[in-house]
Amino acid sequence: MIGDLFARLQQLLGTVLSFYYDFLTPTFSDGWAYGLSIILLTITINLVLFPLTLKQTRATRAFTEIQPKIKKIQAEYKDDPPEMQKRLMATQKEAGATPGGCLLPILVQMPIWFALFRLLQTPIKYEIDSETNELILDAGRPVIDAQAIQPVDPTSALGLTLDSTGGFVNDSQTWVSGLEMDPFLGMNLGVRPSDAMKIGLLVALPYLALMAIMVATQYVQQWHATYGQDRPNQKGAGAQQAITRIMPLFIGFISYNFPAGLVLYWSTSNLFRLGQQVVIFKIDGRPTPPGTAAKESGPTPDPAASEPKKPQQGASNKRRRRKRR
Repeated sequence: MIGDLFARLQQLLGTVLSFYYDFLTPTFSDGWAYGLSIILLTITINLVLFPLTLKQTRATRAFTEIQPKIKKIQAEYKDDPPEMQKRLMATQKEAGATPGGCLLPILVQMPIWFALFRLLQTPIKYEIDSETNELILDAGRPVIDAQAIQPVDPTSALGLTLDSTGGFVNDSQTWVSGLEMDPFLGMNLGVRPSDAMKIGLLVALPYLALMAIMVATQYVQQWHATYGQDRPNQKGAGAQQAITRIMPLFIGFISYNFPAGLVLYWSTSNLFRLGQQVVIFKIDGRPTPPGTAAKESGPTPDPAASEPKKPQQGASNKRRRRKRR
């Protein structure tokens, strides 16, 4: 049941991808139409999910800004857990920092991301021998699985192009749909950077450049999110920062074995999310680091310091003596 729903979601995304391809093919070659269709599909998905992204960003920001209040409540009611929990929930609700606001948007988006991932990795499903786990061939070409829910309709213009231009990459048993398509920015979007490297460094340069763009855009997005803020000094902040720095490199590393179409999707998505982030900051302003309000207000003034100083005893007598002299 869940598998069928996931397959239907891939099919829905494939239908949108085919729509853009049909729209672009009269103007562009098949490779450029396919690459631009991936970009347009990525933008469409991010636009549809923007309300959830906005909600998640605001909830996460609210959680960050109420951290001083949470710590104060935890310290004040550490001996009364029920009351502490009650006050924590009330504080989070008042600030709009409910856990659902942070987690629910992510849970909704994850199936869409994975479905798009599978769509670009395997746009057309072929029959596989259950015993040898290899493709069933007919005249040297794989047979389309008529029983499977196809991510891209094999009878559509995109499906026919992907199937007719497919081939075995580097004389291996790895079949790539659209292998013989015209290149997009010097790349075949069905080929992995690792396979391109086997051909030669010159051929692999566009693939490696796209990987570098993907990693760089992630770092720029992270830099923009924290620009102008003090580094957190809470417990565990160092480990969190290390993970944040390593994650883009890790994704770049694993993308070495993913089709270039997926790397194009990631790069486009990073750039679009950066734009969304700029828009959100324009709407709501930049996040306020915890404790900033306290720093800006400064220490509580001492009432005694604001009172005018009283003249010391004997001061008037000294002035009179000076006048007599």
